[in-house]
Formats: sequence, C-alpha cells, structure tokens
Amino acid sequence: MQIELTTNYKGKCLIAVPGMRDDVFSNTVVYITEHNSVSGAIGVIINKSLPDSKPAAISTNFDFSKYTKEWSNIPFYFGGPVELSSGFILHDSAPDADELVLTGDRRKIHQLASSGSVKPWILTAGYCLWDSFQLEREIRHNSWLIVDSSPQHFFQEIHPQDRYREALKLAGVRNIATFDFSGAGNA
Repeated sequence: MQIELTTNYKGKCLIAVPGMRDDVFSNTVVYITEHNSVSGAIGVIINKSLPDSKPAAISTNFDFSKYTKEWSNIPFYFGGPVELSSGFILHDSAPDADELVLTGDRRKIHQLASSGSVKPWILTAGYCLWDSFQLEREIRHNSWLIVDSSPQHFFQEIHPQDRYREALKLAGVRNIATFDFSGAGNA
C-alpha cells in the first residue's frame, strides 16, 4: 500500500496515545519542526525536562552565561533518542513568529544568542527523527494524536509534568478510560 503525504505536520504537536508501549515515546508531546515526503520528519519532545546538570559535551558547547537572561537560563530537556550527546535549541524563527525552529549548529546557535533577535525556548539533548512516510504510517496506525496548538502555549503556561495531560485535552481526550483510541469513532 502506497502512502501519500496529504498533511504536513510541521508546526504541530504529536501526542503519544495513552498506553503506547515505547520507553522513549510513552506519554510524550513532540513538536514537529520539519516534515516532508523526501526526508521524513524531525521534532523534539517538549514535556520531559532534565536536571540542570548537562552532559559535559553539551555544557562545554552551550555556555550561554555571557548572553541575555533568556539565553543563560534556558531550560534543559530530553529532546529525543537521536544524537543524545549533542545539544539543540528550539527557538523562534524570527521575532514575533509563531513557528519554532530546531538548530543544532553550535556556531549558528551562539550567533543567535549574541544577536538577541530570537527567543530560545528549550535546549535539548537529542531530537526525534522519522524516515520518509514513517510518521504517516504511525499516525495512520493510531500511535499519535495531533494538535495544532502553538508550543509556546505549553512553555509559557503549563509545567512540563502537566503538558501531556493538557495536550490530551487539546486533542479532545477528556477521559482516557472512555476514549476509543482505535480511531473508529473519534474525529
């Protein structure tokens, strides 16, 4: 069966369906930063904050103490299973922009931090990656729920521990016990 890319999930949040049996993705909210039919999808988990003690490689490459308070106090998250020893910044694409961008190039990140023109939202260890049409298959098999809600809403108003539950509510799941996750009646 051929899968076509009919929906672009860039800028949307994926919510792992309750009961997902995956050590990495269970109970996660993932913000999709890139999505296309050729290279697949890239995103970061936005609800699994990590302790302030960053791995040495990330601490060395991402010392923001000389920049603005926004950059020097950036929260640290588990972003996903790919390139865990590397740091990535989820930030505004431009001032007053709704879209967020994931940047992993250390020089580019320090350039952004020194310019002060964009707001950093989180520093992550790793990111999430799906091959071409892998994400579409997972969505079709009811592994993920999708919401259009801006991730800034999650960062500004909701504690990381509560983001999964809030995302479920935004997706229309009010009571997990009575919700049909087979996709056979929930539109």
